Amino acid sequence: MPDTTRLPSVREQRPLGYWLKHIDGALTETMGRLLAADGLDRRAWQVLNTMSYGPITVAALDETMAAFLSADEPTMRSQVERFVERGWAGQTGDGRMTLTEEGRRVHERASERAGALRTRMMECLSAEEYGVLMELLQRVATHLDALAAGEPGQ
Repeated sequence: MPDTTRLPSVREQRPLGYWLKHIDGALTETMGRLLAADGLDRRAWQVLNTMSYGPITVAALDETMAAFLSADEPTMRSQVERFVERGWAGQTGDGRMTLTEEGRRVHERASERAGALRTRMMECLSAEEYGVLMELLQRVATHLDALAAGEPGQ
């Protein structure tokens, strides 16, 4: 385990948080430009993509998107309402939200662009490196969740 008691100067080596914020900002900016033609930004794309897997309640959508909720956006309901206004989504008889034919067409177009970006983004990593990166990020996230929850031994 690295010695984290003596961190290098942030002028010499950026810390984890810097790179996470940098990557998040770059993704938001790039996705916004990429999907603007369909009237989507990164958050709208994430909601549209989540809805593409089948009918879903707003509560289940919020649970799926929990990492992206904030005081400014405590629910994805407004995103879904915009989709309804555009004719991209509707409500099923049991209250779940689902994409319409038009919503599926928009998703298909946006999915092709997002997939191409994902491929280009990860060109710098081998499949094995990508797998390791995902595992490490998940491990850090799980550990931070445990620390935030104040679990014993953390």
